[in-house]
Amino acid sequence: MGEQVLEANRSDSPDEDPEPEAKLVDVIPAPRPGEPSDGRDGMAGLGLRVDRLERLLWATSAEEDGEPEPDPELVGLAKSAEYAQTLSTMLLTPKVRAACEQAIESWQHWRREHDRVRYDAVEASRVIAITAGGKERHTEAVRAFESAREELAALRAVERQARNAASHATAQLAHDEEVRERYQPEINAGHRAWATLMARLRAGVGGAVERAEPLPGWLVTSLGSPPVGDPDRWLDLAAQLLAYRITYAVGDPSRPLGDEPTATHSSRCRQWHRELRGQLERWQYEG
Repeated sequence: MGEQVLEANRSDSPDEDPEPEAKLVDVIPAPRPGEPSDGRDGMAGLGLRVDRLERLLWATSAEEDGEPEPDPELVGLAKSAEYAQTLSTMLLTPKVRAACEQAIESWQHWRREHDRVRYDAVEASRVIAITAGGKERHTEAVRAFESAREELAALRAVERQARNAASHATAQLAHDEEVRERYQPEINAGHRAWATLMARLRAGVGGAVERAEPLPGWLVTSLGSPPVGDPDRWLDLAAQLLAYRITYAVGDPSRPLGDEPTATHSSRCRQWHRELRGQLERWQYEG
């Protein structure tokens, strides 16, 4: 999914269904009796509304005095996408598949060359046997035989390596096909889940921006305000940050990615964290 991410990335996601209409809550509830209003009570009301927007982006059922709980539907989409990424790590990458196919082709080329050179050696031997020594044809046959013998020796020197590489590559490709056949439905479902999750999150943040509603503190601190005229990159990165927070239950109110993953976390988590951190650094540098 990411640049996954989910390669994909990520897009790069195959078999995507059309993105569904966003279903995030479209409005922020008005302050309840006794709560400060954002218009009359200044920063206290604004802080409350920022907190409540954060909760809406995560869920509608969180307790007011606790950490916001992720929307179960969004969590389900995130888990499906994460599972697909995990399954995808069992598959050969395009680069490895290409290397396997090249190893098999190299072995086939070796066999063709061996057959050709052996035929040349046999043919030269036949001419040597039926011609008299000193004759031009006989001399040419001797030279051809010596050349073929040298080529055969060179081919036999790499025979074992080429044959073993092709055998290993064939086994890898066969295993890859078996895994794909077994898990492709879950992988495809995960790709669709990722597309849906990103569409939902992007629509939720985009709607809040269009309505000029306060955004979560960690989002404003890390990305700033959406650029005027072309906010697509801003929205994409904001949606990715939200997806990461939902996937790994990051509740840090000030840091978009929370703590840096350790060796106890999955390789996918660590990789995604590095990629997003790099994107944030580039965004802040360019800004």
